[in-house]
Amino acid sequence: MRSLRGKAGVLLFVIVFVFSVFSLSNAEPGSDWLSRQYFTGNWFGLRDKLADSGVTFASSYVVDLLSNPVGGKREHRFRYDSSLGLDLNVDLGKLMNYDGWQFHVAGVYRQGRSLSKDIGNRFVVSSIYGSEQFRLYSLYLDKVLMDGRLSFRFGRLGAGDDFASSPLYWNFVNNSIDGNPISIPINIPFTAYPTATWGALVKYKITKEVLSKTGIYNGDNRVGDNKYHGTDFSMRSNDGMLFLQEFSYLLNQGEDSQGLPGNYKVGGMYDSGTFNDYYKDENGNSAAATGLPRRQHKGTYGFYIHGDQMVYREGNVKSKQGLTIFSVLSLAPGNVNEFPFFIDGGLVYAGLIPKRDTDVTSLGFAYGKWSRDLANYESESGQPPQKFEVMVELNHKFMLTPYFYLQPNVQYIFNPGGAENIDNALVLGTRVGVIF
Repeated sequence: MRSLRGKAGVLLFVIVFVFSVFSLSNAEPGSDWLSRQYFTGNWFGLRDKLADSGVTFASSYVVDLLSNPVGGKREHRFRYDSSLGLDLNVDLGKLMNYDGWQFHVAGVYRQGRSLSKDIGNRFVVSSIYGSEQFRLYSLYLDKVLMDGRLSFRFGRLGAGDDFASSPLYWNFVNNSIDGNPISIPINIPFTAYPTATWGALVKYKITKEVLSKTGIYNGDNRVGDNKYHGTDFSMRSNDGMLFLQEFSYLLNQGEDSQGLPGNYKVGGMYDSGTFNDYYKDENGNSAAATGLPRRQHKGTYGFYIHGDQMVYREGNVKSKQGLTIFSVLSLAPGNVNEFPFFIDGGLVYAGLIPKRDTDVTSLGFAYGKWSRDLANYESESGQPPQKFEVMVELNHKFMLTPYFYLQPNVQYIFNPGGAENIDNALVLGTRVGVIF
């Protein structure tokens, strides 16, 4: 079955690639395909015509090529994985005169193998690994009101698209930073790309600088099972619901702002599902000692704080070149959450190398501390207790064209798996990305 999926993925990529080459070889007179926004161009004007009618397409193909020359459970391994994303957005105001309404659907195809399985670490070294198959991702309607101050969205949603997220995270390859702080989806049924579930989201701009986001999502973590290909539309309310609230302060984000931009966020979450205690049995004693079923808790919660600030800017107030720093802290109770304490952060510099203004250089770290309750249970049951794991990543994204980039990266994993029984690992590789 895996070989069939792999062949299907190769065939799909070949089809897209042949279409792309055809588009390049038949480019519009006078066009420069090295400076165009998309690899496949404007489709002889069809792309613009569709956009004028409210229909836009987006597609990207990303490949990670990674190896661990030093450290891990198995050294000198080479792995690759890939992700092909497809997105369709329809402005129903343009297409059908339903002003303010948008329809969105997205899908993904993934394949490959995870180098982290050879290393044995928890902070997966490739953020595009997971759900190796064709699957539906998001499917929702969006409505904008009050001149853009208020919007609501409902359908099949990924909570990670709107909560505990930042474009700065996308500059990294390791999954502990890229996407969302990894502690949150590990701790609770927090859906993130490429898994979505039934949900609703309300955004309200309280002032020009303050934004509120409120979300509610189905808390059933089975919707991500590969056997459903993203099409498990069940609504199992008895498995709990996830509630999320985030407030953001948008510093110097207005068109006439002169200062350096920043984003500051605080968020909280509550999941009403049932969770097993990591240490105690049903009577409150050590489950490792008694062997009795674990104590169950109704609901769990967590908090996160994010801050990013541009501290140096090259050029005028409209310039995006310069240095931005960021950090994220997440906290949760340790009796039912694997990572009650997690912090990551880093530096992102756009245009560091002279005459390469669109390149991005990034240095980041992530530290996760395992639950003390879990570590005590492991110790009392004869297992090596997990304590902490640290990841450091340095990368540089070479934007060779607006639609094609290479991103060499170096990662170092301290204490892989947290139990101090695996050698620290060095990871070398590159990410390749194409926007079709």
